[in-house]
Amino acid sequence: MSDEPGLICPAGFTALHLDAVGSTNAEAFDRARQGAASGLWVVARRQTAGRGRRGRVWTSEPGNLYSSLMLRNPAEEARLGELPLVVALAVHDALAAALPPFARGDLAIKWPNDILYSGAKLCGILIEAIATPKGRVVVVGIGVNCIHHPEVALYSATDLAEVGYPTEPEAMFALLADAMARRLTEWQTGRFANLREAWLSRARGVGEAITVRLPTREVTGIFSGLDDDGRLLLRHDGGLESISAGDVFFNTP
Repeated sequence: MSDEPGLICPAGFTALHLDAVGSTNAEAFDRARQGAASGLWVVARRQTAGRGRRGRVWTSEPGNLYSSLMLRNPAEEARLGELPLVVALAVHDALAAALPPFARGDLAIKWPNDILYSGAKLCGILIEAIATPKGRVVVVGIGVNCIHHPEVALYSATDLAEVGYPTEPEAMFALLADAMARRLTEWQTGRFANLREAWLSRARGVGEAITVRLPTREVTGIFSGLDDDGRLLLRHDGGLESISAGDVFFNTP
């Protein structure tokens, strides 16, 4: 494992480029424990122990973008639930910038922060946090399928090359780093309501029937938007339910 320079970041951010690492999220937490400043990106050509939500294995062969952003105390505790939506907007911005204008309409956000292209997953996002004596450390892991994608039973996946727009990981990172800096600044200095509306305008399934798989049950209803804190609003026979975490499945093609 070797550090390599060459990734350019916006002001206030730095990047560490590695040949291979177990997990970019784990490496980012390690760097935080060693005293790294907030705004550190960890980027790897390959992960040997990549993981997704709920401990799922994330395929991490060379050619895709594997990156994690470490942030210290990015917002007050009560607002951290908004961060997944902010991240989703930034990733959507970056992917849109990698596509020609006529293809951008095929991009959509699946609650809370998966990015889809024509209904297939194009990007994986895993946000984790730990408490430290100096406050909360949040790591935002983002894997973009640039030239290949995993075969997963739960959902369909795709990559930029497969849909006709191959993008080098380094170029994808430059777009992502810029978009993330812009959206984080907008979040930290503005009103979440504006970001919430921007997220909704890019979301798939609003007003449609969906099923949400929770740890102990599944519930089906109409995706009725987001509450003020970014929780999914699901209308079903029991009324209007706010859901803070779960796997969404669309009930229409």
